[in-house]
Amino acid sequence: MKVYQLSSETIEQHQWRDPLLRHLTNKILDLVDVTGGHALDVGCGAARLVTALGRSGFDVDGVDIEAHVVEQAKTIAAEEGVRARLFVADFSKADPRFPDETYDLVVCSEVLEHVPAWRDVVANIRRVLKPGALFVLTTPNDPRQFSILDEYAGHVRRFTWQELESGLGGFSIERAFTVGFPLTRSLHWTYTRILLPLFFREHRPEQGAGRSGRQPAGAERGDHLRARSNEEPPR
Repeated sequence: MKVYQLSSETIEQHQWRDPLLRHLTNKILDLVDVTGGHALDVGCGAARLVTALGRSGFDVDGVDIEAHVVEQAKTIAAEEGVRARLFVADFSKADPRFPDETYDLVVCSEVLEHVPAWRDVVANIRRVLKPGALFVLTTPNDPRQFSILDEYAGHVRRFTWQELESGLGGFSIERAFTVGFPLTRSLHWTYTRILLPLFFREHRPEQGAGRSGRQPAGAERGDHLRARSNEEPPR
């Protein structure tokens, strides 16, 4: 991810203070109908969602491909008082640290659009979920809206519903919806031209209020999906 090439301060500012990402975390928690258990955040970044899940009562693991970001996530989670196990791994490949049928909940938020082998990531998520366990996925939608903002973020695609559905063999989709319509393009312009320069800039120590700073309510965007792993694994 291109954002991972920036300073640690900027990564934290982006993932903890971006109003859209903060709003997205709340949306994900609304979709989680599991009470406690073992959760995994695939593409955990700077531990924004790991921290939220830990505070919601989950025993949390997180995984990301960038070692320095995982180290940063460990520091942030500890500072926020959340105990979590965080790993460096490429989740498009099977890894013995993540055994079959381990998790009651897996969340993969704003990750698959960065990954060429996204179907392998989804297959690996299916492998580590317990039968009947919950999978929550969010990703930008509509390839027609692919823009310079996607390129800057390191996106390699935006998805259609048909693409997502075709990669979810072994899951029963309970709820799938797009948020942001009918004002998505207007909000996209506002975010790019106004909010982005205000909130996503190279961090300076004298700027910003940190993770606890209040932010304005964000706009919704992209595809949200809640699914359950089937009782029988796909053949």
